[in-house]
Amino acid sequence: MIIQKRRLSHVLGLLSAAALLSACSQTPSGPVELGNSDDLNPQQEIAKVAGIQPQRFMLRGEVTLGHEVRAITPCGSNTQYWLQLPDLLNQEGQALTMEPYQSVYGEVIGEFVKPSMDGFAADYPATFKVTQLNLMSAEIDGCNQMRNRTVASGNEPFWSVSLEGNTLNYQQLGYEAETFTLTGRDISPAARIYQANGATLTLRPELCNDTMSDSIYGWRSTFTRGNKTLTGCATLSADDPTLGWVGDYQGMTNLGGQSLTTTLVLNPDHTATTRYEQAGEDAVVETGIWQQVSDSKVQVMMTRHQGQYLVSERLFTRSGFTLKAEKEIINGREYSLGPEGLALSLMVGNQKPVISGGVEGSASFNEKVDAAFKAYLGEEGVKQAAGTRYRWLTQDLNGDLQDELMIFTDWCGTGGCTLLVFNNDSNVWRFNSRITLVHLPFQMSQSTSNGWHDLIMPVGGGGAKASSRVLEFNGKRYPGNPSVAPEVLLPDSADPYLFADGIYPQQEGVELK
Repeated sequence: MIIQKRRLSHVLGLLSAAALLSACSQTPSGPVELGNSDDLNPQQEIAKVAGIQPQRFMLRGEVTLGHEVRAITPCGSNTQYWLQLPDLLNQEGQALTMEPYQSVYGEVIGEFVKPSMDGFAADYPATFKVTQLNLMSAEIDGCNQMRNRTVASGNEPFWSVSLEGNTLNYQQLGYEAETFTLTGRDISPAARIYQANGATLTLRPELCNDTMSDSIYGWRSTFTRGNKTLTGCATLSADDPTLGWVGDYQGMTNLGGQSLTTTLVLNPDHTATTRYEQAGEDAVVETGIWQQVSDSKVQVMMTRHQGQYLVSERLFTRSGFTLKAEKEIINGREYSLGPEGLALSLMVGNQKPVISGGVEGSASFNEKVDAAFKAYLGEEGVKQAAGTRYRWLTQDLNGDLQDELMIFTDWCGTGGCTLLVFNNDSNVWRFNSRITLVHLPFQMSQSTSNGWHDLIMPVGGGGAKASSRVLEFNGKRYPGNPSVAPEVLLPDSADPYLFADGIYPQQEGVELK
């Protein structure tokens, strides 16, 4: 199989044999990217380890435990992963069920490792190695419940504390609710301590059962309020902050006059597919998983090549909306991906635009544009936004024969960048709309809503699948988020493109001073 892989890689021009290296990279240790921003560890340690060391994260879904099955099916997915559980957690989990192989809801913390070549685990795309439990319950359907808060609670008397933003919200049966403003956090592998004026919440990683429910919690909690201390169990918020990697990425390589198209799909359930297509050849497909290594790096581990067991790992670095890998590890051996590496760009929209006669953006300083931008920001905002880069263009959006102003900024996330729209009011540009998650280029439709042209915008990345959306003016402004706007199945190629050059301000833009 390794010979097959090397031959394939040679044909595709993606790999060239290299000496075996002992690669080192800076990676975070410990379960750091758990829950929402309230639960992030700002002081996570950075360790140099051999190979690729992913961040631990939380996987939630239906858990099935038995002699021949230890698996989790992530919420909203049909894929199952084998679970590598500590013995005590496996025993406690099976004790929750009334019948063998009965499913329970689970939230587990850990990381993916390659599947076994034989045994029960060999039938799964990957093994999820559990280092800690957050919650396992036979009485709740967690996939259909909001699990976006860190909550501690106890009995006798019943009490609960939820963490929301910078506040601790305390409730006790028979008493009025109280709110405490956080003054500090101390996050370490040994404990999570949230300090507030007059109260302290401490969570320690330890299996906990409140004796009142068919649930096992992964944290033991202590809440101190004045001179009174309450004890109970706790769970962290269960969202996955790494889903910003989700999307379709594609790149083309010229091989002796023929083009090879490589498409990488990263799905919300952490499955991944790599597809290689070349004219006149059958497509080659690999499947596996992905997981975050850092905010700018993602590990893609393929575990099946054309349906056959084979493990290959690539570490992609994100720059803007492009992923790039320099090397590939196949069964522990490292190979170069060529002098240019493998670069894959985020796919947005639902068709490849053919751009001709569109309106290009400008990176030239214009005093009037600069004044409009600064008026929008305000004096204090200008100081905070110093160094922002932007591109701009003018276009009549409402048919009054006066050009509106569009400023496309480098305020970007994984789902796109921010666009500012200014109305032309008697030759003075005044702020009208702020639109986030914008990709270039986008179209100005001939259709109008409330007298303004609709905007057809491609969407992709940040967890959103590639599609095209229509933004309709509501009489006051354009919607601020294209990803939740109505979908357009087939945009009209005759509609003119705005920022038709596709140049982002990070590449070439005016710097705000």
